[in-house]
Amino acid sequence: MAQVINHSSAEILESRAAWELLEAYAFVADAWPGWEAEEAAKEVLEALPAEGAAWALLDGGGWQWLAVYAPLEFDSHLFGRPMAKLWPLAHRQAWPEPEALAQGRQLLTQVKEAAAEGGVQCLVARAPGRDFLAAQALESCGFRLMDASVEWLAALDNLPKRGQLPAGVGIRTWRPGDEEALQSLTAEAMCRLEHYADRFAMDPRLRFNCGEMYRRWVANSLAGEQSDQVLALTQDDEPAGLITLKLPAGHGPAAGCGWVVINAISPALRGRGLYHELLLRGLEWLFKHGAKAARVRTKLSQQAVIRAWSRLGARQVCSDFTFHLWLDQDAG
Repeated sequence: MAQVINHSSAEILESRAAWELLEAYAFVADAWPGWEAEEAAKEVLEALPAEGAAWALLDGGGWQWLAVYAPLEFDSHLFGRPMAKLWPLAHRQAWPEPEALAQGRQLLTQVKEAAAEGGVQCLVARAPGRDFLAAQALESCGFRLMDASVEWLAALDNLPKRGQLPAGVGIRTWRPGDEEALQSLTAEAMCRLEHYADRFAMDPRLRFNCGEMYRRWVANSLAGEQSDQVLALTQDDEPAGLITLKLPAGHGPAAGCGWVVINAISPALRGRGLYHELLLRGLEWLFKHGAKAARVRTKLSQQAVIRAWSRLGARQVCSDFTFHLWLDQDAG
């Protein structure tokens, strides 16, 4: 009979059984090409939040499933509802066989009960795009798919030459006075379902503050807290788009890799190849400041972004699904 046990994050970090399970998890190294399972497992475990709580399912040959959840403080404050993330969600059996799926449901049922007792209203879980077992286990316990994202990686040592911008269109570093326009256009671009289908807009119980979340994200980027540079696409020198850039800060396979964090363009300027030019200048800036590669996270539905990265020789390196579960079904 399977048994579910509870641990703190600190206890999980010291548990050899946890290390062995994560090293055996078929998708632990999906995020970076060439990442070794042992190194990826170490990264996951050492990044566990101190306030996290963990559950493991033991059956026969040892630990079969592991789930860790921790409070999402920023999200909880912004949306006014206690929220927590569920990651990692790892398992020994790679594919959705009946026994493994039943084990996953048993574990997640315990996690749901504990989260509800702790006052959590919304659990946010993420599963790698190849992890159909985790996805099916989550859906069988009431989690709803809210996001399908992909990540693309580009080398920066052979970027093409810039193209000619249309008359009246420019690309420059942001400057004081641009703040309101950049925040507004990003909130509009990201929170309209027909434009981007962000998971916070997709969830009807979070949609009301999706725009505010992106406004704060842009404000923090302009302040240097969440980006190292922000470039503005302009029409007659007024902001009509932006790209935020983050210099390399990782180690291992992430060493030397910068990030394109936010990209948004006003609807009136879409379909004219301007994102390609904005992206190219952003990647040039990253390369000039020491990055050897760059990465972006976007929705599977964002074909314009994907085409632009593909034209630059980038390749998709991973994907994932994000699920939401509301535990207070009678509220709101």
